[in-house]
Amino acid sequence: MRWSLVLLSAGTLAAVAVVLLSSTWNKRAEDICRDEAPRAGSRSSVAWEWGEFAYVCDYRAPDEKRRRVGIVDAFHSGGSQRHRPDR
Repeated sequence: MRWSLVLLSAGTLAAVAVVLLSSTWNKRAEDICRDEAPRAGSRSSVAWEWGEFAYVCDYRAPDEKRRRVGIVDAFHSGGSQRHRPDR
């Protein structure tokens, strides 16, 4: 009986952690997309893409590239851009 309660509690805590991580990652991706928009005031949308396993920014302009916001980009402290070789 105790083991089932322990397993149930652990499962519940894991589910809550996944929900919080997902929500935080989504909000962070929205912030990154807005802050790093190619033009000031560019409208963007953020959507999860399983193929990328990341949130992807779409800037709603035909000539703008989409931007992938992975978990490292979202949670790296203060400037993941310095580690990217394409910048």
